[in-house]
Amino acid sequence: MRIAVVSIGSFDTQYSDYHIMRDIILGLLERGHEVNLIQKQYLDTPQYPQQFDKYFGKQLQVHNIKFEKKAKADLKARYLADLSYYRQACKWMKKNKPDKVFLQSCNTAFFTVFYAKHILKCPLLYNEQDIFPENAYFAGILSENSMIYKVAHALQKYAYKNATALSTISDDMKSTIVTRYGISEDKVEVIYNWGHEELKAHSEQDNVFLKKYPKKPGEFRVVYAGNLGKMQNVELILETAALMKEDEDVSFYIVGGGVNEEQLKTFAKEKELNNVTFVGMQPPEEVADLYAAADVNVIPLQKRLIYAALPSKTADCLIAGKPIITCVDEKSNFAKLVRQYGIENVDIGQREELKNAIVNIKHMNYRGSNYRFWKDIFSKKGAIKRHCSFVICNSLCKDVRCLRSKK
Repeated sequence: MRIAVVSIGSFDTQYSDYHIMRDIILGLLERGHEVNLIQKQYLDTPQYPQQFDKYFGKQLQVHNIKFEKKAKADLKARYLADLSYYRQACKWMKKNKPDKVFLQSCNTAFFTVFYAKHILKCPLLYNEQDIFPENAYFAGILSENSMIYKVAHALQKYAYKNATALSTISDDMKSTIVTRYGISEDKVEVIYNWGHEELKAHSEQDNVFLKKYPKKPGEFRVVYAGNLGKMQNVELILETAALMKEDEDVSFYIVGGGVNEEQLKTFAKEKELNNVTFVGMQPPEEVADLYAAADVNVIPLQKRLIYAALPSKTADCLIAGKPIITCVDEKSNFAKLVRQYGIENVDIGQREELKNAIVNIKHMNYRGSNYRFWKDIFSKKGAIKRHCSFVICNSLCKDVRCLRSKK
């Protein structure tokens, strides 16, 4: 079977879901299928994962489309650039006639869905990683009555209704697709993202992050790592740090960058948060050491955002084996899920509750079963099987011929 895989990003840059697309492609290749990868090209010489080498010229073909990055704040320029990219991708697919199309989450999905259905006349499997415009609406960036929201919602609804099948990365996101877009539950599969399982943390003595930022004797380190944007609710962590200023052995490390970075730094300065250290973006290959360097990793989101997104860092934090605290809507399916594994969830805005959760873990009162949670929900091996089944059968089937690797 020839499968066109249309990527939202590029292997030129290790974007956040780099490993997800890499592993899905490898899963399809290992099962004997031909893959036509279409991706954005940022560099003069395109880059690819080393694991692709043995498939080039045999089962794997790549079509690179020159692409210039736009500023995150310039939504119109980004949208038009993406639309141009997907138009070129569709023209290439028309020439090469795939049997199926696998499309990763994008804001211009309607165009590719329309093209696959009416021009290519082949099935399109759509993997939704981040629901737009619901994420912007839940974060207070867009009004439900704004023209941008209404148009984006209508286009996304068209994409969902006309895709052959949908997959998404959490039960809460499935609920949003079903309730806010009128899509049948049977059409939407849930396949959780997995972490960077190939990256292993070094011992504490050789930990790269700890060499850069050594621990003081007796220090208890709270870590947030990721985007410092409007949707992540890092403010909750800083407000909690303000409550714990007198607890001198507790430190807070904020790792990453984003549009809210300066605002967060200003808040920390005004509140004289000497217990908070801001650290810039770290190399992707050091992610395992970063999470392993924490005594507890905190994973927050703004109110209702759990219904439009799920932080993929959850899997990496679990792999690191250190305690985690999630901070999402208490009534969400994800909050209920983490509690099933003994992991504490703090409701949105509850800084006193987050403080108490940190203190409990500091006093060795952590009952979370990280390994079992990772194995049951975030395992790479199981997720790859499910993705390949989804692409090959247009649903999650149990036919062993779909699931078995020919490797």
